[in-house]
Amino acid sequence: MAYADNDFYKQKFYGDVLDDSAAPKWLEMASDELDALTYGRLISAFPTDETASVKVSKAVCAIADALFLIDSQRQAAAAKQTADGSYHGAVASISSGKESISYSAIGAAASVYASAAASVVEQTRLIRDIACKYLANIPDANGVNLLYAGW
Repeated sequence: MAYADNDFYKQKFYGDVLDDSAAPKWLEMASDELDALTYGRLISAFPTDETASVKVSKAVCAIADALFLIDSQRQAAAAKQTADGSYHGAVASISSGKESISYSAIGAAASVYASAAASVVEQTRLIRDIACKYLANIPDANGVNLLYAGW
């Protein structure tokens, strides 16, 4: 179950990264990510306070945007890979001795999304940081902070 829909994404979050056909997929995936980060609290005790529930929906939208952009970076990197497994894209480094040229696997964009596309650790960090931005000190229906790791 997605905690935000396309209408919320467009009208309340003012999202412009996802189009109408892509939004359901990425909002659902973002909701799954948020379930994992909140230790299932959203499933069992979704916030009843309107302000808190809007924060959850905004977190889902922001995570959906990030997941989409990360996937776009991965697809761009895959498109640059040749049959022999090398990449031909942006130059990452050039050596003078024996004329070595290395290409960036992700591309020239040194963005947070490119880093997340190249590393699961960076992707996890990015998703966690986005969730923290929206869900810090937001309680579930039982009054427990959604990001609290204890029981």
